[in-house]
Amino acid sequence: MKTGLRLMFILLIVFLNLTVNKAQTLKLDISESPGSNTFPLVKEGTCAGLYFEATDHTVVAKVTEHLADDLELVTGKRPLIANGVPDVDGPVVLIGTIGRSQLIDKLIEEKKLDVSTVKGKWESFVMATIEQPMSGVDQALVIAGSDRRGTAFGVFTLSESMGVSPWYWWADIVPEKRKELYIKKGKYVQGPPSVKYRGIFINDEGFGGLNVWARKTYETNIGDIGPKTYTRVFELMLRLKANYCWPAMHACTKPFYYYDENPVVADNYAIVIGTSHCEQMHCNTMTEWNEDQQGPWNYKVNADRINSFWKERIDRTKHYENIFTLGMRGTEDIEMQGAESIEEMVDITRQSITDQRQILQDAVGQNAEDIPQVLCTYKEVLVTYQNGLEVPDDVTLLWADDNHGYTRQLCTPDEQKRSGGSGVYYHLSLLGTPEGYLWLNTISPMLVAYEMTKAYEYGADRIWMFNVGDIKPHEKELTFALQMAYDINRWTPSNAHLFNREWAGLTFGNAMAESIADLMSDYYRLAESGKPEHCYRLDYSPEELNQRIQEYRDLAGRASRLMEQVPDNLKPAFYQLVEYPVLGCHYMNERNLLARRSLQKAAIGDISALEDASQALSCHMQLDSITHFYNAVNSGGKWNHIMSWHPWMSDKMPEVATRELVMAARKSPQAHTVVLNNVKCDEPLIFKDGVLRQADGDNSPVQTLLPGHYSWKSDKDGEMPVWIFASIPTSYTPSYRLFVNEDSLGCELKHIGNIWHTRAAAPVWYKLGMAKLRKGRNTLSLTLPDSLLHIGNIHIGWYPPSRPDYKQQLLAGEFVAHQNTKESTVTVTPGMGMGSGVSIMPFTSPSLNPDQWNKAAWIEYAIAVEKDCSEIEIRTLPTQRVHDGRTLSYAVSVNGAKPQIFDVQADEFTPEWQDNVIRGFTSRKITSPAKKGEKIDLKIYFLDPGLVIRDIVMY
Repeated sequence: MKTGLRLMFILLIVFLNLTVNKAQTLKLDISESPGSNTFPLVKEGTCAGLYFEATDHTVVAKVTEHLADDLELVTGKRPLIANGVPDVDGPVVLIGTIGRSQLIDKLIEEKKLDVSTVKGKWESFVMATIEQPMSGVDQALVIAGSDRRGTAFGVFTLSESMGVSPWYWWADIVPEKRKELYIKKGKYVQGPPSVKYRGIFINDEGFGGLNVWARKTYETNIGDIGPKTYTRVFELMLRLKANYCWPAMHACTKPFYYYDENPVVADNYAIVIGTSHCEQMHCNTMTEWNEDQQGPWNYKVNADRINSFWKERIDRTKHYENIFTLGMRGTEDIEMQGAESIEEMVDITRQSITDQRQILQDAVGQNAEDIPQVLCTYKEVLVTYQNGLEVPDDVTLLWADDNHGYTRQLCTPDEQKRSGGSGVYYHLSLLGTPEGYLWLNTISPMLVAYEMTKAYEYGADRIWMFNVGDIKPHEKELTFALQMAYDINRWTPSNAHLFNREWAGLTFGNAMAESIADLMSDYYRLAESGKPEHCYRLDYSPEELNQRIQEYRDLAGRASRLMEQVPDNLKPAFYQLVEYPVLGCHYMNERNLLARRSLQKAAIGDISALEDASQALSCHMQLDSITHFYNAVNSGGKWNHIMSWHPWMSDKMPEVATRELVMAARKSPQAHTVVLNNVKCDEPLIFKDGVLRQADGDNSPVQTLLPGHYSWKSDKDGEMPVWIFASIPTSYTPSYRLFVNEDSLGCELKHIGNIWHTRAAAPVWYKLGMAKLRKGRNTLSLTLPDSLLHIGNIHIGWYPPSRPDYKQQLLAGEFVAHQNTKESTVTVTPGMGMGSGVSIMPFTSPSLNPDQWNKAAWIEYAIAVEKDCSEIEIRTLPTQRVHDGRTLSYAVSVNGAKPQIFDVQADEFTPEWQDNVIRGFTSRKITSPAKKGEKIDLKIYFLDPGLVIRDIVMY
């Protein structure tokens, strides 16, 4: 080939590749205006007929019917639906799957339709206009899928381009009405998707959610989530280009296979069925295993019966498209039964996987390597894997996030070579440790983009499974996540913040899009530093508390003003998708924070505490009011029982100030805080005569307290009750003994569960008991006999103190200088953390050892510190290290001094991790005493990828 021709050929190939890739993120060019180069989908009140063939997959008939519904919804005109060859003169739409539709195959054979870019590929399609495709038909719009889901995705791409949201039914999004529809002629190619299996897990559905709604409102004939509900679920999934479902599995819902029609409905919609991490081999052990009849769910002693149980289920499901979850866990999402050590957990899991693969091979009639299987490394399964569990190469490793949106582990270079690949199980909703968030979705698209892009770059492209709880209210966030899964280039950490604007424009129109996007950006930013379900336990400083209350009031006001601008037919959708989440966060934060502020004021005798208490009570009633409106009024009661503002929380109003408390505090002794700095307290600590001592030591002081001793401010004799609080930096509920003036106030509060199911932690301060202090000197002793526990501080007063306000705060993006390296680039990620997060890219950047800090990319901050300002806190998002063997480290240097090295990795279930994910940051502090007011240069060196600087504060 001559040089000139070779160059032209190369340029042509590059152009074609760019065209295909670009098409992945474009919508069809559809308008109401005809043109010389348009195809008339709806013209002069007549729709083009829709044609498919009965020989095709069932899902093709299903989506063709949905397309007819969508055309009617948009234009008021319903098209003809026909099976077979068109016999009309007008324009037609031909829908079919390559190799299953004679209509499509004949066009390919006659070279009228080129499918070379999609044939044989996974879930791909071609959409093209063809002149005179066959005798008697002047023009056609052809949708040809490479497989059954490819055809379905092509049809629903047309629907969405017409203005029909995937959530048209689930969120009552009414499309804009159009009289006519014209499609710009040409060819549109899409696929294959970036991630092979993209799905949702319906979970925790009984806590005022999907099960209650289905049972009482939608599927009342069976009083359960059944085929009618799943029909709606699977249609939604196809419209979102998802293909994989873990059905609801809690005891309130009958198992998926209880209803014979459920798997049929899934197959009709071409949905792949799998089961969750605790439902091996498609078996719901929570409700389908009867220990009285079948023995213990213990593979050590009852393997034969368990294997028979599995085999019966595989025999029933083998004719459908499935992915089978392997391994062994306990029933009801608990740890494995029977194993007495990690080594035994490894051995039992290894044997169960061997047996499961043999069952699959025998029942399905294929080699085990050809049957899709997955090991979900959730909770203790990851521990088992990390301790030597060998997994067959063809089994997909499904890594899990830490329940709060931060991936726990990804593939090492060797693991990336496995034929089974890997994926991620990711939570948009949670019932679990250290605190659930089943109510509102506050995992931001920006965090999803960061974590899932990182996962993809480490090879996680086989499965993305999203725990969406009850599906609602996760409409926006699930849309974003599945768009990423379908096309990894559509949303990235650098542009994910633009999603809010695009979503708002498509849903409510461009006129309101910018205002809605700004509103949602602030919604996610505020939730990052405390989800509404968690704000009751977060230790905000007085300034932060006041600012947070005001910002949520402003947010709620903006949402209500926007509602006034929304067209009447979209008001139900706006309430569900925007106003209710904003109002919910507003009222929950204000209720809890005003209740707290009322007690803080009351503790110092401030009568204005009663105003805060009254307002907190009003917010409590508003939570009931807005939720009732969502369920029973909005959308005409269509969603009655779907929403609960306390699905796993107590609906009890928190304690608030009373006039009696204010008066009692005015008469009380001055409050004192005893700073212990996390002293281990397995022997009693004695406070006496102003000095704290170990009980069994040499009586030397451990720490000198405030001068003097506890004494009354008044001259009155007698006893005065006052609360004793202790801060204990752990998620465990303490077992303790407390004595004040020889009176025992202690009680035994044993922690329950295991490390994977810890009791939800109380606030930082524990109320230990009511003491009766005397005028003059008092003695206090406290014992925490649990060796896991340490005591932070003791406070004697009517309410514990707040965290102090900080002097100064710098957001991550406010650095004044930076330096990249050959391997790493400093990157600002808009919308992460408090506004913008700063990290290094790419995610595959090499890790550096502490002694290589001078080779790392860095950022520099110029900080003006006040005299005596000595403590600088660096806050990073609570991400996890990329994989085993790596760290999550950075180095910090002040004014060019030798840097300090910090590794902020906090392993899941540790007390530090639990604090981090609730408050939204990991903390490390350095001391830099200032003898005078001055400016210092603070330089942070990135030793690992995945580390995200959130903000820096000075005390």
